[in-house]
Amino acid sequence: MACVLSLHRVLAFLLALVAATSAGAHRLDETLHAATLSLDDRLLSIELRVTPGASVARRALAEIDANGDGSFSQDERTRYTGRVRAGLTLRVDGRPQPLRAVAASFPAAADILAGTGDIVVEFQADLPDGRATHTLELDQGSRDASDVYMVNALLPTNPRTHVVGQSRSQDQSVYRMVFTRAAEAATARASGAPGVDADPSGKLAIFVQFFAHGFRHILTGYDHLLFACALVLAVSTLWELVKVVTAFTVAHSITLTLAAFDVVSLPSSVLEPLIAASIVVVALMNVTRPGTGLDRARLGAAFAFGLLHGLAFAGGLLEVMHRMPDSTIVLAIAGFSAGVEAGHQVVLLPLFGALRVLRRPSAPQGLGPAVRARRIGSGAIAVAGLYYFGLALSGG
Repeated sequence: MACVLSLHRVLAFLLALVAATSAGAHRLDETLHAATLSLDDRLLSIELRVTPGASVARRALAEIDANGDGSFSQDERTRYTGRVRAGLTLRVDGRPQPLRAVAASFPAAADILAGTGDIVVEFQADLPDGRATHTLELDQGSRDASDVYMVNALLPTNPRTHVVGQSRSQDQSVYRMVFTRAAEAATARASGAPGVDADPSGKLAIFVQFFAHGFRHILTGYDHLLFACALVLAVSTLWELVKVVTAFTVAHSITLTLAAFDVVSLPSSVLEPLIAASIVVVALMNVTRPGTGLDRARLGAAFAFGLLHGLAFAGGLLEVMHRMPDSTIVLAIAGFSAGVEAGHQVVLLPLFGALRVLRRPSAPQGLGPAVRARRIGSGAIAVAGLYYFGLALSGG
């Protein structure tokens, strides 16, 4: 009876994943605030990109389009820009410094609803005169639990100005910079002041930020989870689990990195049907050969299809890499990949453990509860994959 109840729990878990097909494959439930700072001799420029995710887009759209007519009047744009400005606090040397909006661009309402529209607002502020070392602090506030932040600084455009240190709060909502001019830069470097590339707190914040994005991305990407579950349903031992997860991880890490550096890409109209097909193929392999364990064919499928899934993972990474400097791209990829793997294990390890409980060495081949769980669970995954394949072909 205990084995039957455990089998029911495993199947209920798999069917819950299938039920997730009512959501999008890469649902975004955050609003990204990506700020890029640029220093001139006496001028600070801030480009702020606000990108609402698809599931919070209607609320964001309502904040702009007050009358709900689907277009943005000049008054509506001005009011929204003012609200964005009110949420920012800039301090230079501990004193508040006024920010002025100098430009703003708005995407179409349809792009905002799709979760792909960037609202771009540019601000400027005057910097103190003189050659002294200065401290700059930008606080983006915390208006909503769905808000996430990212801050990057470009190299100063004026050769007299030098950035000698940066730090960020854990969620990057608060950013601090130490900059100096001319001769003082050499003095600061000689005294051992941290440079831009030697800022450990900033690097940790970037890694943690992208780890969180990768973790959320995989737990809301049911297509990837279905594929990974189909792989795990085929394994019998912990060593087989390590091998199949390693093959999948190595493969998707290769294409994720290549796509992040814009070396290779596939249009979503091609990639999404292929991802769906990978789910169906691996699941049907389990249905037709439920007791053969992990063989070369399954390992090959894990690696080959993992290359496709890496390209899809890159979509979630590129969504939050707005104009990121090259010096931090590798760190972002590492954090995002680690988050993806952590999300995988949250699902895969309990599933593997449940199958181990169901396995009875004395049961005849093909009759044990673990074999039945593989066959029924893989059948459910194949059905979900076919449904997703239809959606992908229809553009849904």
